Amino acid sequence: MSKGIRQPTTLFKPFLVAAIVLVAFGIFCIWIGTSVISLQEEGEGFKIIGTRFLVGGIISIILAFIAKYHLLIKYLLKQFNYKRRPKEDNHFDWYKP
Repeated sequence: MSKGIRQPTTLFKPFLVAAIVLVAFGIFCIWIGTSVISLQEEGEGFKIIGTRFLVGGIISIILAFIAKYHLLIKYLLKQFNYKRRPKEDNHFDWYKP
């Protein structure tokens, strides 16, 4: 396997591991904020931190799958990319010398 083909799969695993750690820590912080801490203000702080870690983990998962499948995404975007001409230009290529 060439280096260019292996590159997306080598980026996939670190992004996915980082995402799993972030999501787990986010869930842990939200759990601490809702059930363990009895003070309202400190519990809200843990909930906010937990949601930020959850969002970061979800973004890391998205980046991991983009890194893994970017060649496929690039190919699909090229398939749907076509040149549109204005309506008054529909018959432009009829009379070519």
